[in-house]
This record gives sequence, C-alpha cells and structure tokens, in this order.
Amino acid sequence: MTPTTTPDDTMTHGGISLGLNRIHRLLSLLQAPHTRVPVVHIAGTNGKGSVSAYLTSILDRAGVPVARFNSPHLVDEWDCIQLHGRSVSEDQFRAAKRRVEQTSLDHDVQATSFEVLTATAFSLFARAVPPVRVAVVEVGMGGAEDATNVVPADRTLLSVVTAIDLDHQKFLGDTVGAIARVKAGIIRPDGDVVVSQQSHEEATAAIRAVAAERRARIHQAGEAELVPDRHETGPSESPRSLPPAPLASIPLNAVDQPSAHLQARLPLPGSYQLQNAATAVLAASLLRTLNRTRNLVPELETALTDDAIIQGVEATEWPGRLSWLSIPSSTPDDEKLLLLDGAHNPSSAALLASYLASLPPHLRPDTLIFALSAPRDPSDVVRPLLEALTDGSEPLRVICCGFSPPVGMDWVRSTAPAELASRVEAEVARLTPGRHQRVQVTTAPNAEQALSMLGSGSKPAVAAGSLYLAADVMRFVRSRAQQ
Repeated sequence: MTPTTTPDDTMTHGGISLGLNRIHRLLSLLQAPHTRVPVVHIAGTNGKGSVSAYLTSILDRAGVPVARFNSPHLVDEWDCIQLHGRSVSEDQFRAAKRRVEQTSLDHDVQATSFEVLTATAFSLFARAVPPVRVAVVEVGMGGAEDATNVVPADRTLLSVVTAIDLDHQKFLGDTVGAIARVKAGIIRPDGDVVVSQQSHEEATAAIRAVAAERRARIHQAGEAELVPDRHETGPSESPRSLPPAPLASIPLNAVDQPSAHLQARLPLPGSYQLQNAATAVLAASLLRTLNRTRNLVPELETALTDDAIIQGVEATEWPGRLSWLSIPSSTPDDEKLLLLDGAHNPSSAALLASYLASLPPHLRPDTLIFALSAPRDPSDVVRPLLEALTDGSEPLRVICCGFSPPVGMDWVRSTAPAELASRVEAEVARLTPGRHQRVQVTTAPNAEQALSMLGSGSKPAVAAGSLYLAADVMRFVRSRAQQ
C-alpha cells in the first residue's frame, strides 16, 4: 500500500489521522507559533530520536537557547517537550495544552491528539522565557503528512533524514523506497538536508529524487569510527561494571567535502550511534557555516565551537534506548541490572541484538521481558533477540507482558501476553535444537509483574519491544525510588 494522499489531504487509520489541513488551521488560530522559532526538522525510521538528543545537547552546551519536541512521550505526557535543556513542567504543559484544546473546540477544528500536542509544543516554544533561538523537532510518523511538517521553508534551518527501513507500512508504503519518499517530504524547497548513511540504496535514491525535485542541497553524513583509547583500563568482570563510553573520531563535514574530524566519547551505547553522532555533528557544523542558517540565527557561527560540539556529544542523554538501570529492591545486594530498549521493529531489534551479542559474558542477559504493540508481527522483532541471547550455554527466560495505554493515544494497545507468548514460542521452536531447549516462555499481565519475576541473580535482564514498555519500567523504577 502506497499512500496516495497529498500533504493537504487526510489519511486515517486506527485512530491516526495524517494530513495538514487541521494543524494549519489550528496554528493559524493560535497566531502562528510555528513561525516564531527557526527549526531543525528530523525524520527517519531509526536514529531520529538519538540525533535530536545529540543536537539539542550540542546547542545547549554552546549556550544557544534551544527547545526540543519528540514523540511519543516516555514517562510523563509533558516529557516530550523540552525548553532550555529540561522537560517543561506539568503546569506549563497543561496550561498550554488547555489553550490549544479550547481553540480547537471553539472553532470546530477537530484536531487529533497528536495535532494538539504538536501545537502545544510550538506554543510553548514561541512563549519561552528567555526566548528560544532554535527548536529541534522530531517527526511523529512519516514526514510529508505529519503534523510537525508545517514550518515554512524560510524558518527551517535544516532538514535531517536518518536511517530508513520498513515501519508503519499501513500508513507510509510497503517498500523502503515508498517510505523514504514520505519521510523525505520534510525537505524544503531550496533548503539543505542532512542524510544519514542508508543501508538501502532505494532509500538513498528516493531521498535524492525528492531533493532534486525541490532544488534542495544534500549533505551526506559519514560515520564515526572508534579509535584506540589510551585511557581505557580494560574490561571488568564485576557484575555491575558496564562497558565504558567508547572514544570515536567523528567527521565534521559531508562525505564529499575535505576531511575534518573531532574526537568525543559516545555516551549512548550501540554501534549505530557511530552513524547517529556523525549525523548530528554534521548538522551542527552546517548550522555554524551555512549562510542561510547564520542569517537566521547569527550567534550559531561563533557559539558552535568544536569544544561545544564535543561537550554536547559527551553530555547527551536519551532514556529508554539502550539504557542501563537498576531495579530497586529491599536490599542493595538484591538489585537487578536491567537493559532497557524501545526496539519495536525488525531493524531496531537487529541493532539491539548486535549490542547484546557484543556484551561481555557477565553482562549478557538471561531474561527477556517482551511486549509489543498490536497488531505488529512479533516474529521479525523477537527472532534476532532470541538468536543473540541463546548464543551460549546459559538458559534464557522470556516473559511476555502487556503495557499501559499511553496518554492521548487511545488507538495504541499491547498484544495480549498469551497471544504474544504463543508467537514467541513458535519462533523458539525454529531455533536449532541446542538453543530452543534452553528457552522458557512465560507470561505476566504487565511490566510490574514481569519485573517482580526477575529474582536476584547476578545476570542482567533486558526489556524490549516497545517504548511504552520502557515507559512502564521507568515509572516503576521511579515509584520504587520514591518510597
């Protein structure tokens, strides 16, 4: 299925309604807050959240007043909107959201929940004190018809397209090429677009075609490379010793430009962060060098120094994505180490599996807590995780559970644990005999119950399959810490 709608049409499915008519009308009634702050707009299947986190941290360390909008929210509804390096307060968020909702109601806009959220973010950006100078905005879904795709070309500093793979096919298309065209819909006429390294040639071709149609300039990002670290002390076998942040050489220029690099430690785990860091650093480098970006925000030229970029990269935080945390217990010795990741599609599951396979034996999880949004097919998501976690002689337990419905997203529901367990068992049966005999599949109604089943063994656990599961785990850890 390839979407046939234009950016001004509407495509509705399962509670999601794509299209720009309502959001344009709503923002107009709100005095066009989306035109007040220049924007870096980021689309992609994987990596767009990490790139937005890197770039926001870089701008913050450079002293540039910056805002950020990511979706979905993680733990609280308001944590998807940041001003000046921190999430907005609940009171700020609710007051702005009420104003947007009332405007939609008064004028019969019938805005969707995501359109209300997007308008709330732009409203908070426009009213921030001190004033925001750059807003980093992540696409919700797709690109061309996403509610965030409303900022005029003359207020768009850069467009960024990260790695593209199959995801949300019911909305975006059945092929990587079709999906790439939709995501490339954020490219502005005569604008500049940073493109991450792509694993699919058809994605690259589609992005280049859209850029050519709009006379936009492509800046192809390279990939950072790990470099020998003379300060590294070597691996530790302590049960609570995590891998150190690796040192990387990150290109400052596009691949067709003269080579220039800086070195920084990558705080976000996973080999794919070499690509994400390079994309964010190239974006930062362009913000300080392109005439159009310096004209829109003059301070970028002097504020975005190499030191600010290095400090920003090394200070980046992105919770819920390859995050290590401790599950609180009654005694410190019983605390369980947990790896938390929102991997929810085949490509992100493959990236998580690669990270799991790279871990030293003492950090290789012996339990997988798994949840998935319905009606996703769990086979291609859980298969690489099973392969990575059974590559040894140790037994593996898989706990299939549900997650809490996210606020404002009534159409999202978790696959029933029993149904999920049945599908996982089918994938376990496909493992080689030496592997599938070591796997036990069980169920729990929710994340809290699943976490209570972990026990206190020295081996970590991993929770994956959905950001909504990650959110439930983080809420549980927060509530335990507050007791």
